[in-house]
Amino acid sequence: MKLSTLTIALALVVSPVLSHAELYIPKMGEVFSYKDISQEIYVEKAENKKDDPANSIFAAMREKRKVDMANPSGPQAFVGEDVIQPEFSASTSPWQALENVFPSDWDAIKAASSIELAQLRTAVKVKTVMDHPDFKIIELALAPGALLPRFSDAAPGSFHVLEGAVEVTVDGKTIAGYTGTSVKLESLSQRRIKVVSDKPAKILWFRWAPAGDQTYLNYGYYLTGCNFHAQPLEAVMPDDFEQWDESARQRFTPLQHRTVSEPAKNSFYGSQVKQLAKMKDEDVSVLSRYPLTPLFSNEKDVQWLDFTKIDAKSFFWSKDAAKGGDLLAAWDKIVRMKGIFQAKVPEQLYDFNMSYIANGPKGKYVTHSHATPEFYYILGGETEWLLNGNKYTAVPGNVYFHSPYWDHEMQGLKEGTPKVAITGSWSPHGDRSVFEKDMVFTEALTTQVNSAVFSDSFNFYDFKLKQGLTFDAKQQVVMSH
Repeated sequence: MKLSTLTIALALVVSPVLSHAELYIPKMGEVFSYKDISQEIYVEKAENKKDDPANSIFAAMREKRKVDMANPSGPQAFVGEDVIQPEFSASTSPWQALENVFPSDWDAIKAASSIELAQLRTAVKVKTVMDHPDFKIIELALAPGALLPRFSDAAPGSFHVLEGAVEVTVDGKTIAGYTGTSVKLESLSQRRIKVVSDKPAKILWFRWAPAGDQTYLNYGYYLTGCNFHAQPLEAVMPDDFEQWDESARQRFTPLQHRTVSEPAKNSFYGSQVKQLAKMKDEDVSVLSRYPLTPLFSNEKDVQWLDFTKIDAKSFFWSKDAAKGGDLLAAWDKIVRMKGIFQAKVPEQLYDFNMSYIANGPKGKYVTHSHATPEFYYILGGETEWLLNGNKYTAVPGNVYFHSPYWDHEMQGLKEGTPKVAITGSWSPHGDRSVFEKDMVFTEALTTQVNSAVFSDSFNFYDFKLKQGLTFDAKQQVVMSH
């Protein structure tokens, strides 16, 4: 649904300003300001259901949710250790020691490379910001010129570059990667990162337990709030929206492979090479779980989703969301979303899926839930988050975990400031033993360059998002024609 300049201009003139004490529910397609309505219209209660033109759709989802949750043979709600805290405030938590994130034989590494290890600790910052038994999110920061030597990990994963320029090598293939680049990390692949920008590199590193329960995916999406169609003028996203500053957006560039000096066979690192070869011989089936997923990809090559033409197989919620009919026009109005990485499992769905998502300022994503576990990593904006009965304020660096069937909803708090995030899901209850195995370093730690230090002012969370999105209603008229 596209709104004409004339329609919006007229609405700005004639739309009445109502007190929040008055309960006014805008009609489908009506243009209004968030100041003209009460947030109470989004709550699931009898009077709202009565006036909601899409209530029959929501009612079917509410009933399906009850049936699905009661089905003993369907995906079950998480219990015990699988229910972790729903919010992680990464920006206020300290960086961690390397050995807390990279399980390895650190005593042997120190004995072999004590000076180089001290320099590596200065050149690299790491922090686990989501630590579920199935799934980990690690913030990885590397100082200008820093080198993270070649290493291997039993857990499959993905690097996603948020900022900086890096040379990334995976199993002998090298690229120059930039903001928006994703890198597939198969189990036991060898990977290496070198920063080639004069600014630090900021990377999210996702790791997951493979071969999870695929029945959770696409099992059920339940939009159970009210009046999702009622989205304010201030929430309309411009057609040309991009989340990153354009100067940072570059496609990755294939490079000639950078030769790595192989360690002496009788050295500690030589023994690590032998250990990796043994691990591969013991289980060759893990070496290429995701042959359909490209090794390197970039968000710039993916278009924002048109919700009115949604493919029921696009995302875990697509099949049920597609039943929303005209409601999808409201989604197109206030949301930008694109899938940027998926660890595809042949003849099944995926072990891990990741997207960019942006919600318009003051937009309301009403109460919803799903069987699929989900996370949000906040890059920008300020959003009120209601999750499983608790209220949070989402700011850059916060991470939110949505356990299966947990109700959650989001409301933009600031005019002109969209919520920008990375969101994703995974197939739960996979092979968690991968997290118990040591990472092995198959390249000797090296002397870091002099530039490989962080300034005192370094802030991982000042992401280089596109500026100029602080539009008011008058400016929105121009953007929406």
